[in-house]
Amino acid sequence: MIEYLQSIGGILSMRIGGMLTIADYEELVGAVERSIEDRDQTHMFIEIVDFAGVDPQSLAAHLPRAAALLRRLDRFGRIAVVAEQKWIRVATRIESALLPGIRYETYTASEREQALAWVEGRRDLPHDPSIRMIETDNPDMLAFELDGRIREPDIAAISDRFRAAMESGKPVALLGRIHRYDGIELGAIFNRDYIEMKLRGLRSVGRYALVGGPDWLATWVTCIAPLVRTEVRHFAANDEEAAWSWIGARPMTEQTAVPAEPALAR
Repeated sequence: MIEYLQSIGGILSMRIGGMLTIADYEELVGAVERSIEDRDQTHMFIEIVDFAGVDPQSLAAHLPRAAALLRRLDRFGRIAVVAEQKWIRVATRIESALLPGIRYETYTASEREQALAWVEGRRDLPHDPSIRMIETDNPDMLAFELDGRIREPDIAAISDRFRAAMESGKPVALLGRIHRYDGIELGAIFNRDYIEMKLRGLRSVGRYALVGGPDWLATWVTCIAPLVRTEVRHFAANDEEAAWSWIGARPMTEQTAVPAEPALAR
C-alpha cells in the first residue's frame, strides 16, 4: 500500500506499508517519472510503516522500467527514508552507497519531523550532531557523549579538540558516555581525521572509560582490554559517578553540542 501525503512543491511525499503489489509499483514508478519530467530536482520523503514485503512478480515486471530511472539520477535531490525497522535503514544505506551521485538519509520514526524539515529545505543539516563534547575540570582529560550514528561532519567537529589534547605530550584520559550507537558511516571510517584520532589515541590515551551503550559494548571492552596499552573499562549507565572518579575528573557543565560545519541542502 502506498499513501501519498500532502507536501510542498517539489516534494514527493509518501507512506509505504503492507505488501507492495503490481498496482503499487505502477503508481509509484509513474509518480516518480512524472516528477522528474516536471521538475529540475525531485526531493522525496518516504515513510515506511509495518512493511510486509514485496510481491516478487511485481518487482520482476517493473525492474526494466525502474532501471530506466538510473539514467536520471541527476534529477533527484534530497531523499529521506523514515523506518523503524532497522534492516530497512541498513538496506537503504547500502542502496545509497551503490548509486552514484545520489544519497539517501535514513531516520527512525522518532526523527520523522526532522527528516521532513530537511527534505523540505527548512534545515540545512540532515541530522543533529551525534557527538557532543563534555567540558571537564581537568585539562588532561577529554569527555564526549555519543547519541546516534557517527558521520563525517561529527568527526570534523571534534577532531581539533582531540588533536590538541593528544599533541600536548601528556597522557590523556578519555570518557565516552554512550546513549545510542547506530554504527558509523563508511565515509567516516576512512576519514583522515578519524584514522589520525585512532592512531594518536593508541599512543596518547592512558585511561579510557566507556559508560552505558549497547549490551555488546561491555563484552567488547573485556575482549579488547588485554590487547591494547590503554587501560579500558566499561561502566553501566547508572554507574557513571564511578567512571568519573576512575578517570580523575568531573564534568563542569551540561554537555554542549559541537556544531558541524554548515552544509547546504541539495
